[in-house]
Amino acid sequence: MVRGGRSKQLIKDAVMDNDFLKHLDAGQVREIVDSMYPQEFPGGSWVIREGDVGSHLYVSAMGELEVVKDGDILGRMSSGKAFGELAILYNCTRTASIKGKAEGNEGQELKEGNG
Repeated sequence: MVRGGRSKQLIKDAVMDNDFLKHLDAGQVREIVDSMYPQEFPGGSWVIREGDVGSHLYVSAMGELEVVKDGDILGRMSSGKAFGELAILYNCTRTASIKGKAEGNEGQELKEGNG
């Protein structure tokens, strides 16, 4: 599990690398980083499901994740990627599913704030 300064840097880097989040100001990024907490997902489990209402932003900390839409694998993500932002930013349902590929997947999770 990534903790402390390394964990905060991983989250900050993931947010700044995300096309939808990279334009946030430094204060907003700091709020996101400070609000994140570790959440483990067993291998093969669903982190988010397509069509569900979204209320969390995730940053993968370790392990590999699969991006699935309409039952087809669209791609894979490894550590350091933020995902789940579209449902929060645009108040829409999840546009794809994310599933843990191997045992020991770990992520960071942010509860959606009341805007």
